[in-house]
Amino acid sequence: MSKKMKWCTLAIAACFSVTTLLSSHTGFADSGSATEQPEWTKWLQSHANPVEKLAPEDGDTYEDLQFLKKTLKGKRVVLLGESSHGAAEFNSAKARLIQYLHEELDYDVLAFESGLAETTAANLHAADQTPLKTMQDSIYGVWHAKETLPLFEYLKKEQKSNDPLILTGFDIQPSNGSFRNFLKDWFQKVNPLMGEKAYQLESKFLQIYTSETDADRFRLEKGSLIGGYKDLLKFVRENKKELSAVYPRDRKLLAVTEYALQDRIHMIDRILEKYILFSKYTQEQNYQEAQKYLDEGSVLRDQAMAKNLTWLAEKLYPNKKIIVWAHNIHIRKANTRTENPYRTSLVTMGQLLPQQLQKDSYVVGLYMNRGVSALNNRQPAPVRYPHPEGNLESILSKSGNPNIFVDLLHTKNKKATSWMFTGRQVLDWGLWDERIVPREQYDGILFIDEVHLPQYVEYPTSAAQMRDHVVLPNELLPSSPLMKLK
Repeated sequence: MSKKMKWCTLAIAACFSVTTLLSSHTGFADSGSATEQPEWTKWLQSHANPVEKLAPEDGDTYEDLQFLKKTLKGKRVVLLGESSHGAAEFNSAKARLIQYLHEELDYDVLAFESGLAETTAANLHAADQTPLKTMQDSIYGVWHAKETLPLFEYLKKEQKSNDPLILTGFDIQPSNGSFRNFLKDWFQKVNPLMGEKAYQLESKFLQIYTSETDADRFRLEKGSLIGGYKDLLKFVRENKKELSAVYPRDRKLLAVTEYALQDRIHMIDRILEKYILFSKYTQEQNYQEAQKYLDEGSVLRDQAMAKNLTWLAEKLYPNKKIIVWAHNIHIRKANTRTENPYRTSLVTMGQLLPQQLQKDSYVVGLYMNRGVSALNNRQPAPVRYPHPEGNLESILSKSGNPNIFVDLLHTKNKKATSWMFTGRQVLDWGLWDERIVPREQYDGILFIDEVHLPQYVEYPTSAAQMRDHVVLPNELLPSSPLMKLK
């Protein structure tokens, strides 16, 4: 069974076991924070910022978002999280926020939790192809939805302006097979043999990434793969003038391509075997060993993502303001201080960023109150509701407005705001408990009252794209056997 099929099977099995899991898990033993204080509600009713609109629309004046001018003052990087990759309203709200940040606050770079190589190649052609194709060629399939599409329509429209929104990514995992097509088309204009070599290498890399379970076979091929990518890297460095002539308007393409090829080498050398062993032991139902390689691969992935985002901010776009789109887990400021009985509290990207970049960043967690979101395989996952008193969702739901933004960073610890500074249960993916200190993890929270399943566009046809984003090492579904180890 391929890795893709194994993960889909695991995810589908999770869907059927959610009810059992949730009925048997009642939360953490410590209930000292369960009682809510009336001062908390009063503070929220007077300080939480109502978000009146969630979806982008023509002629939007963003009156309900004007508070962000003061909130984000001095912040060069805004990291937008999400507790689920499958909430339609999350997609819409983030698309609208991004348009506002670009139009009115001069944030010009959008970095997705998706492949650096694929997003860069897609951005290069965004002005000339349909927004749907740009979306499918660039980001993971969990966001291929009608609610995300307006963002790519906006991206295309802005490409011809004097201040375009630049699409990029920071993940080391490939989004799909679009980069191999891009390299082939580009390289063959200078050297047809190198164009074909790039295509074959990328195809082999994707095949191993999506379906390999034999670590011994991979080790035999590893040296040849690395050597092949080193040849591509040498070709780029020795033919800069000729390659630049193909895309004369994009002065950063060569730098990104060199970096992306080095990323491939790093993943093959350090990370890919962890994924293969994880897949192998999952297939063998040896979950103890699978968990070991899952955790090792997760840490290496987030280390790479932190390095990539740092490079984007400090080297590639040192004078631009950046927006990041990712899961809450990756952007948190201190994930090692969270508690989750179904997931290892590993160090993640937000905690690994350089101190100055952390200081220059504003981290926003997205959470939902009720409704249905989707798992990574697009199957529905009803949000646990109603929430126990003392849970973060229960507290935020009493603000008097359905959708709110709460600034934590500029709030002092006092009786009316003590809920921010103490341990709170909160639902990840709307399904299972984790415990966080909100102020310790986020600078702000966007809380949306009701979510629905995204209106997905059809899957692309290639095996790599069909696999989409199912290998999210530290975003596993809680009801998988691996999560039950915790």
